[in-house]
Amino acid sequence: MLAHGDSQGICSLPAASRGPFPGWARAVNAPESQAEAAFLAGAALARLDAIVRVNPPWAGVFRQRLALSAAAASVARAGRAEDEAALRDAFHLTRRGDPGPAGKVLLAWRELCARPTRQWRSSFVAAAEVLGVAHDEALRETLAAAAAGVASARPAPFAAARVFAVASGLTSAGRPSLRGRGGEGEALTAWLADAVLAERLAWPFALPMLAAQLLSAAARRAPGVGAETNRVLFAYALAAAQACDLSAELGRRAQGLFQAAPKLRAKGAGAALRALLDEDSLSATAKIDGLSERGARRLFDRLVALGAVRELTGRATFRLFGL
Repeated sequence: MLAHGDSQGICSLPAASRGPFPGWARAVNAPESQAEAAFLAGAALARLDAIVRVNPPWAGVFRQRLALSAAAASVARAGRAEDEAALRDAFHLTRRGDPGPAGKVLLAWRELCARPTRQWRSSFVAAAEVLGVAHDEALRETLAAAAAGVASARPAPFAAARVFAVASGLTSAGRPSLRGRGGEGEALTAWLADAVLAERLAWPFALPMLAAQLLSAAARRAPGVGAETNRVLFAYALAAAQACDLSAELGRRAQGLFQAAPKLRAKGAGAALRALLDEDSLSATAKIDGLSERGARRLFDRLVALGAVRELTGRATFRLFGL
């Protein structure tokens, strides 16, 4: 679980929704100029910034759902078949300390949003270690490029785009340790751009956003002068809007969880509800204060019956539960 949860004080209802993402700010077609790409990215990130600064009770699961999407995109880009469901299984159900290649990608993305943004350097080194990337000169050059982006005077999404471009160059043929065989370099490049964006925006935690767009085909349509920068800006416009949509969905689900709380009598119910707001998914074997495995299973079944939680696998055994 997260070292610092966001779900303290579950006795009160979550804050009211800020309403749907405005249609005028939602990116639909590829931008025709860098100015248009910058406008779309700025509008979407401003909307997301307001959500991040409120730090809603579901902020933990929000970050981890974004990490799951980033990991699924990274794994697909590497030519592997694991989807989000398989990544959850790799995280929860494989031997402790050995989640497999795809599971390690998820661990690396969770590392981005598990610690405060100011710790991005140590988080990046930890993520690279999980992926088996050597801490060599290429990695140090990549960190230096990210540090330069953090210190840059350019607007945050432009600084992130610059870091993405520089780090992408370091994963070229001349940098085999970063390039790797399973797309590790591409994942770490998007990872760093997200970290730089969060640091420049003074967010308490980074949000994994770029990979889900740039490692798919969705953001490859930004043409014209400065196409690489346009591509990153457009990706952030798409990603920020989708993140706002996800936050709104999680807010509705959290409302159901809050409404179910008075109906629960289990001793560890409060700790379980906090865990469900902090974690993407939980199994009955998760360590929850005041609950045995059997007690957790009964509590999760009760929450499913109340419509407050979903069972995420569709299986009769080895089940996982979450908002």
